[in-house]
Amino acid sequence: MARLKRLFRSQNWKSILVLVLLTGLLSAPIYYHRIAVPVDTDYGSHVMFAQQILDAKNGEGPTLSHPVLQFILIGMHLASGRILGLYASLMVLQVLVQVLIALIVYFWIGPADRKYWDWLRAGVAFSLTFVGPVMLLVFRDGLFYYGYIGLANYHNPTIHLLKPFALLSFIFAARAVSGQKSSWKQVALAAALIILAAWTKPNYALSILPALGLIALLRLLWRQPLDWKLLLGGFFIPGALTLLIQWLIAFDDNNPGASILLAPFQVEGAYSDYLLVKFFLSILLPISILLIARSKVIRDEHLLVGWVGFMVGAAQFYLLTEGGERMEHANFRWSAQIMLFLLFVVSVRWFLQEKLARGPVRWIEKGTAYAAYLAHLAGGVVYYIYCMISIHYR
Repeated sequence: MARLKRLFRSQNWKSILVLVLLTGLLSAPIYYHRIAVPVDTDYGSHVMFAQQILDAKNGEGPTLSHPVLQFILIGMHLASGRILGLYASLMVLQVLVQVLIALIVYFWIGPADRKYWDWLRAGVAFSLTFVGPVMLLVFRDGLFYYGYIGLANYHNPTIHLLKPFALLSFIFAARAVSGQKSSWKQVALAAALIILAAWTKPNYALSILPALGLIALLRLLWRQPLDWKLLLGGFFIPGALTLLIQWLIAFDDNNPGASILLAPFQVEGAYSDYLLVKFFLSILLPISILLIARSKVIRDEHLLVGWVGFMVGAAQFYLLTEGGERMEHANFRWSAQIMLFLLFVVSVRWFLQEKLARGPVRWIEKGTAYAAYLAHLAGGVVYYIYCMISIHYR
């Protein structure tokens, strides 16, 4: 109790309050517009699935394989005495999730003995929820989303809901390969997070489990310690079992043609050209910080898990697709999106803590990182405006 009181008193509650208010005030209009106005989004189908569950009707297998969003909406609806409708619940939920993401980033960046540090990390946490790819090719093909690896997403609620679970789970993933020993409470929490993340949207689990497997293999070859209790009990066993159950639900016998296929660049190439250029425009900031931290990536477990996880997610995005009628849904796109978001957060956190807080930082490093971040933030602002004035999200 005394520790909690000290922690409470040590916080800069003004910066936290401003972070919450700004994130909520800026995110509310975009989610209201994209949900309340008839535009091209996935929100309507998710509300329909929630209504089917509420009415005790059979839902579709792919949706029943990750129904956390639907259960939350139903819970909000019932808790309000059915006053808050499913669409209104979804609007409120989207804003609350964005605020939660900002708060997790703020606290994960952590304190530092530097003037105005709390305001700096509040600004970073706020802006990281809005950044987007550097959309230089929009003047050539008119596309703001297709071909890039998206960050801010205003048309799909489950990828948005996945982010806080993935952020918290990622912290445990980095711990698992750091050599630290975890308690059984930490293992149980990590297991709960990977299960919740998978039942929200399976793409994080599909990416982080292979990434941890690859890193564990490298650590064994390098004779470096691993937290096998956390890896097995907090990730591999609960994650693999959950994905297996989801596979059995989503790819049942009543879904002809359902399968996972190797189809390099087939899906995203049908939506957009210039995939290679758009790939690098999507990861300009992480690449910039990778160059600055190039000698430390292998030794820093957060950067290592971030980059390996992103490479696994990006490989799924570009190389895999679902068979049958779900091929055009491009559901492996979400693997790259969630892992890129995590890579953004861990890259920015590393730069703030290792360079700005501890120093020294050369002007070329600071200028490169700032320019790349501002370019992504400008892309996020442009995409926000586009989604406010257009019925499309492409």
